[in-house]
Amino acid sequence: MRLAGWFLERAERLRYWRTLPLPALIWAALTAFLSFASLGFADDLASALRLPFWCVLAESTLLSAMAAGCLVSTIRRPKVLFAIVPVSILVALMLTWIESGLPLNNALVGSRFKDVRERLVMDGLLSSTTGLLGYFVLLGFVGTQGVRHVRVRTELEMAEQLQQTLAPPLVALKGGYEVYGKSAPSSQMGGDLLDAIDDGTGMVCYVGDVAGHGIQAGVFMGMVKTAARTALLRPGSLEELLADLNRVLFEVKAGSTTYATLACVRCRDGHRVEYALAGNGPILHYRGSSKTTSRLAMEQFPLGLFANAKFQSGLVEIQPGDILALMTDGLPEVEDANGEQFGLDQLGEIVARNGEAPLAALAESLFAATRRHGTQVDDETVVLVRAT
Repeated sequence: MRLAGWFLERAERLRYWRTLPLPALIWAALTAFLSFASLGFADDLASALRLPFWCVLAESTLLSAMAAGCLVSTIRRPKVLFAIVPVSILVALMLTWIESGLPLNNALVGSRFKDVRERLVMDGLLSSTTGLLGYFVLLGFVGTQGVRHVRVRTELEMAEQLQQTLAPPLVALKGGYEVYGKSAPSSQMGGDLLDAIDDGTGMVCYVGDVAGHGIQAGVFMGMVKTAARTALLRPGSLEELLADLNRVLFEVKAGSTTYATLACVRCRDGHRVEYALAGNGPILHYRGSSKTTSRLAMEQFPLGLFANAKFQSGLVEIQPGDILALMTDGLPEVEDANGEQFGLDQLGEIVARNGEAPLAALAESLFAATRRHGTQVDDETVVLVRAT
């Protein structure tokens, strides 16, 4: 099993190397050329400077060119190695034969230069050895840790772009309702999303929380947002919307344990707002007339867990100045050093104290209060809907 794993990892690294574009391949070949160029000069030291300098330069150039060719062929055309290796051996033999007929420098011959020759030989051998080791260690790093780092960085950048697309800051004003939403992911790719959609008869606002983080959660978030917008093109209640979303997500999640919670409201002209919850915490209802808050709660399954789950919606009376606060569990579940959660009661008090403030300022007050309470460990998202 270990041997099979080693072969799979090696194949993965080779697949990465073969995707190098031409400019990167040229840089890699230049690295090999310069690294092996030093070996010719190290050999000159090891031979106590006996060869002519033009021969040292030629030897270094040929050795470097062969090393660069071997590297490029390994990356792009591995079969060419079977031709390059014999040619390299022949070139090395030819160089040895040429050197044997050259006039040698005997300036350091003699017993009085014995210590100098030994020191030069030692320096040459150490230079050659460390140069080769450094080159192969560099290749090993690039092929293992470097590949992993590039893969992780690519995933993080893609996740950050997905996050910005699926959970952007939200500002809307339509049909007597003002909406503001903000999401604070705990990492580059959180699992929360928010949206406000004009369905032709009013506006539907929701927050969602997908189980997990990273690219997989981001892809599932995209499915939720796309399915929600598609379902809202058809007239119907929030009960039907949740049922449609649940069926779609259950079928497309491909057997994984991923699911999503949702809190949504449909705002139309008039004093009634339809709301529904699917595994999400309560919606906070701020009443401007009394400056108090209450909870709109509903025990229902999250989306995507069961194929035929049933959902219900409710109605709430709204007056001008009232606010509906939809939020994911990241805000109330922030813990302090003693493990005590911030809780919905404190969030409700903040909404009651700042109910007349601009929605953006109210949202910042909620986030700031949780930051003072404890460190963020989960995604935090809030959507505020005010009747104007």
